[in-house]
Amino acid sequence: MSAINTKSVQNEIIKDIETKYGWIVYAVESNYLGHGNLKWIMTTNIGPIFVKQYCKIRYRRGLDGVRDALKYQHLMHLDGIPCQPVYSYNSEYIHTTFSGEDYMISGVSTGHLIKAGQLNSLQMYSLGEATGRMHMWMKTHMPKLPYLQWELPSKAKMFEKIQANLNEMKKMTNQRYIEAIENQRIILKELDLDIFNECAKGWAHWDMHVDNLLFHEDRLVDILDFDRLHYVYSDFDISRAILSSALLDDGKLNVESTRAYIDGYRIHTNLTIEQLVLSIKLTWYKEFKWVHEKYSQDRAMSRFIEEMIWIGNEWENLEEIFTTIFK
Repeated sequence: MSAINTKSVQNEIIKDIETKYGWIVYAVESNYLGHGNLKWIMTTNIGPIFVKQYCKIRYRRGLDGVRDALKYQHLMHLDGIPCQPVYSYNSEYIHTTFSGEDYMISGVSTGHLIKAGQLNSLQMYSLGEATGRMHMWMKTHMPKLPYLQWELPSKAKMFEKIQANLNEMKKMTNQRYIEAIENQRIILKELDLDIFNECAKGWAHWDMHVDNLLFHEDRLVDILDFDRLHYVYSDFDISRAILSSALLDDGKLNVESTRAYIDGYRIHTNLTIEQLVLSIKLTWYKEFKWVHEKYSQDRAMSRFIEEMIWIGNEWENLEEIFTTIFK
């Protein structure tokens, strides 16, 4: 979107907020985290607010799921889960301007981001505890659906993706990625998808990487961006958080911080070695396709790539790695 169009959308949303809520917007600061949507922190007479406009291209299938997610985020906030309140108007959590721009409003966190792999044990314990508490809240307060909102792609489809990526990588001569993709093919050939039938089905935030987690000192104070909230496999949240928060830059897993996460999570619900290993493998199956040169220049995507390469390299050792941690 051009700067002129961005300014026009911003002004239109400000006018809509002031009309509906009676607030006065004094200042606006653009927020460039994330992809696709326009975001601002606005200073108003009631304090700072976070505003996100929803990109029509990115959400071309509609916003019904996001509406529900925002409602549940607000309810979780009211029950003490570390996330921001969401402002409703006439019981709606997504607001629409006169020209059809959709947006939401939430509180603003005072927490700060921590780089991937750099969380300490106290922060990981806090993250694990909050995730376990969130999962129990979801299990108690959200409906159990008769179907998953995301299905595992077939092995045939994943083999096609591997072959396409491999062909393209050979043209780019990225030997490390070539070896990683060839390893993917070996793993996929032996993988029985029925093992994932043991994964717990349930609601998940589904995007629990460090860019969506804010901390104050050693305490998690905010889980951001519930837009991807889906009824899938709840353990996605566990593996995604551990990989993003505890996998070090040297390719080793921080044993102490991972153990702290597990201890925090288990305050609220059980977590077994088998469950965790399956969760890691499930995340690999969903995300290994990102190992490709074209994604390597993006900071968040390059991190995903490193995580997928680590899982592939340690595939046969995962049980041993986590058995040591669980002791």
